[in-house]
Amino acid sequence: MTNKLLLLLVTMQALFAEPADITHTNIGNQDFMLTTESYDEYDSKGEVLRVYKEERNYDLPFMFSLILKDRTGACSDKSLEDGYYEINGTTVTLYSHWSRRGKAYDAPYGARVQVYKIDDNFDLTRVSSKLYIETARPNYNENSGMKYLFNTPKNEEEKAALQAYVNRVERTYKGTFVFGDEAKKLMREVEDAMTRKMKAIWQ
Repeated sequence: MTNKLLLLLVTMQALFAEPADITHTNIGNQDFMLTTESYDEYDSKGEVLRVYKEERNYDLPFMFSLILKDRTGACSDKSLEDGYYEINGTTVTLYSHWSRRGKAYDAPYGARVQVYKIDDNFDLTRVSSKLYIETARPNYNENSGMKYLFNTPKNEEEKAALQAYVNRVERTYKGTFVFGDEAKKLMREVEDAMTRKMKAIWQ
């Protein structure tokens, strides 16, 4: 084991309550290291996937991360996030689903699909990211432009409020907001992916 890799593993184990689960995979003739790390900080508990490119000089450039599971909140009032990934040839697809439990009124609800492909430098580059997210329960914040997801804006002021909401969500969750039938299709796609995740866990 190289000194650089050993140092990385020691650092990971020091930062997280449990050692990282490490696997190696080949995507488009390029080797990658995938680590699954557990965390338990403040009122958040979960698992995160991190992907690193394995280079010939033993460097491990970081590519991206994905929350596989997160439960944030006290007792039964929680914000829930679940993730899943699939590798198909030179493509990696990341699925994220947000939901809420109990009285977590200001927790997000929605889905996101991100697609990464191998580029000419054998890096995993994001080529698309679509999302639909409600940042709180409907009617929780009457001043939020989110309400115009359910009620068509009638004037320029209301259109601007909706656009401000969309812009904020896109910046926070790193994707392009979709509406209507496309949003419904996105939600179904992610829910199907979460079903495949559960089947894979129980196999």
